[in-house]
Amino acid sequence: MQPPRSSSGGGNQVPPRAPRRYAPQAVDKSVVSPGSHRLITLAFSHYNEKARWALDRYAVPYREEPHMPFICSLAVAVATRGRGGAADRTSSRYSTPVLVLNDGRALTDSTDIVRFAAGRDDSLFPSSEVSELVHHYGDQLGPYTRLLAYWHLGRHPGMIERLAADNVGRREAWVFERVVPLVRSRLTRALNLTQSGHDRALARVREELDAAASRLERHNYLCGDRFTAADLTFAALLAPGLCLTPEEGFGAVLPDVASLDDEAQALIHEVRTHPAGQFALRVYADERRRVLR
Repeated sequence: MQPPRSSSGGGNQVPPRAPRRYAPQAVDKSVVSPGSHRLITLAFSHYNEKARWALDRYAVPYREEPHMPFICSLAVAVATRGRGGAADRTSSRYSTPVLVLNDGRALTDSTDIVRFAAGRDDSLFPSSEVSELVHHYGDQLGPYTRLLAYWHLGRHPGMIERLAADNVGRREAWVFERVVPLVRSRLTRALNLTQSGHDRALARVREELDAAASRLERHNYLCGDRFTAADLTFAALLAPGLCLTPEEGFGAVLPDVASLDDEAQALIHEVRTHPAGQFALRVYADERRRVLR
């Protein structure tokens, strides 16, 4: 297995992050107006963060219904009356996010939700280059940061249960804790959580980081000199590798870096100190809380 690369000579210490200031229970995102849309999520999923970011950016009223792995699929099946969405290489028919509109329609793809949130504002998708890059990151970055995240979760007993306590309601967290062995088994098969799968994912993420850094040598953003859906997608789908906190803008709770083993901390350090990782952190700092009305 290739060891994580270091971008500096200071060892593998993760750059300091702001201390957590939230209570150890589900993050409350339910204070919204009547008639809001329903966003069904796998709480800490980066694809769900992509949708959440766009809805927040355009002040679209929604009520998030966060769930844990596999339970979220049941929620999607119920919300869509069994129809689900379209399966592809990276997701099943019952994957999240799903935005159930207040007129009953359901959007079952994160990019469709971003486009819906933007409405007539074409600044997020100003060109075919942006659309192609959004698709590329959905296919060639997101699945691999997800695999690495679940690989490391599996090496830390009790951590996925802690994520349930931090991200969903108490009843679901209680249920999830009792089905964790089944969930782990299904995740291992579905995501190919093997050593070879891990190594391929790590190589893929490194390639995407280097390619993004090459783009950024020419422009301030991935497709020019202004923020687009390509930047939003890249930053959101890189979030597991950055291990972002709510204070940094991430819309759910990820593991505390200090609770992770040396290998996981080294990977986070590598991603955060890479020029493309630094760009993603800047995008979060500058754009994640920006609201356009």
